[in-house]
Amino acid sequence: MVIIMSEDIASNVELMPIVIGVVVSIILVAIGLLLSIGAIGIIGIVIGGAISGFLTNNSTLYAIIYGAIVGLISSFLILYSVFAIPFCMVLGVFGGFVGKVAQSNLK
Repeated sequence: MVIIMSEDIASNVELMPIVIGVVVSIILVAIGLLLSIGAIGIIGIVIGGAISGFLTNNSTLYAIIYGAIVGLISSFLILYSVFAIPFCMVLGVFGGFVGKVAQSNLK
């Protein structure tokens, strides 16, 4: 499957949504680890991805990529096994998609 992009992804990246999403995600994951409640960390990754997807002004593809970046960075705190990385990335992608859908519904 070939995805044809009309624009270059690297030239259109926004850092503010990624940074804010990562900060929120890391704070909630750290609280979840300190309290030994894994659900807070999982919800934190989804919320961080949703915030990054909501704050982007680009297409849904960018929101999904930003959510994956948030999940990847947050997975380094939860690194119980190698399977934590793709699991956290899937949660971030889901959050980024939810954030972009919420943004499109508010306009």
